Amino acid sequence: MKNELVLVARLGRVVGVQGFVKLHNLSDFPKQFKRGVCFFDKENKAYTIKEKQGENVLLEGFESVEAAKTLVNLELFQSVEESRKSCKLKKDEYFYFDIIGLKVLENELLLGVVKDILESRNHLFLIKSDENLVKKGFASEFYLPYIDFYIEKIDLKEGKICTKNALNLLESL
Repeated sequence: MKNELVLVARLGRVVGVQGFVKLHNLSDFPKQFKRGVCFFDKENKAYTIKEKQGENVLLEGFESVEAAKTLVNLELFQSVEESRKSCKLKKDEYFYFDIIGLKVLENELLLGVVKDILESRNHLFLIKSDENLVKKGFASEFYLPYIDFYIEKIDLKEGKICTKNALNLLESL
């Protein structure tokens, strides 16, 4: 596959006697895990969901306990392109892979770059602080809540998040 892949799930223990395995969703779109959908491992080997029961999946070609045991701890990936096609976003919603890596600025001052996203009641962006701020004694990382009090605008085309009050948050750490 030439398309960039994103990690969407990890397979857990075998469940039952038919070859089902526990699916640990690592994405923000659980509805993508349905019958007939194909995912990939790190080597781009394809795995297709044959059946889904709750949080458990049966993959084609792994319909026995012995075969399913080989899937334990397997990471499943999906292409960015397929994710964009199959997972519809609402207004002001973004894919994690679009947010991670964006610059975080406040009044043209670079605060840092989004390193990760933590799901809680409100999403929290983990920001790796800009080196110039760290040299001045600021924290090397901080969490920025994804709420209107801090986020003015997310501009994917420009690759940045414009903030307000985020510098005050960083200064308080």
